Amino acid sequence: MCGRGRGGVDPEVGEMRVMALGMEAGTRRPVLLLQEASGDHRLLPVWIGIAEANAITVEQHRVSLPRPITHQLIGNVMDAFGRHLEQVRITEVRDNIFYAELILDHHTRVSARVSDAIALALHLGVPIHAEDLVLDTAAVANTAIRAEGGDQTPDEVEQFRRFLDTASPEDFDPG
Repeated sequence: MCGRGRGGVDPEVGEMRVMALGMEAGTRRPVLLLQEASGDHRLLPVWIGIAEANAITVEQHRVSLPRPITHQLIGNVMDAFGRHLEQVRITEVRDNIFYAELILDHHTRVSARVSDAIALALHLGVPIHAEDLVLDTAAVANTAIRAEGGDQTPDEVEQFRRFLDTASPEDFDPG
């Protein structure tokens, strides 16, 4: 669904970055892990589909494909129409389902699945944001970030990836 801005003041948002993409143990469902770029550096786990995980991986590793995949096609279509994606915003979580919007120029908002929106954001190099209400509802504290500035050692990243391999949705329940 396309639409114009809702008017009024936008809710508070935090910039996010893709921290990891792992597989849930047992079910082998992909888990996308987003992290606040500043502040508390909370983690936002989002369970996604295999095709979407592959699309995100393509963008993370800058894999060149002979033909565009869906999110790349969307970027090409926007470009052909002279439109610009300004940001991706995760707007709400309802019944454990995340909702996102593509925020385009001319105050246009388009509803999107979080996984598709993030693949497009990575492809186009635009910021990813999450509304504070989403983070307050679904994010968890990040204990892997060191207090002196957020840098991670390779061991910390590997330890976290091992955690993702054994994590389940209940491990992220903010309680």
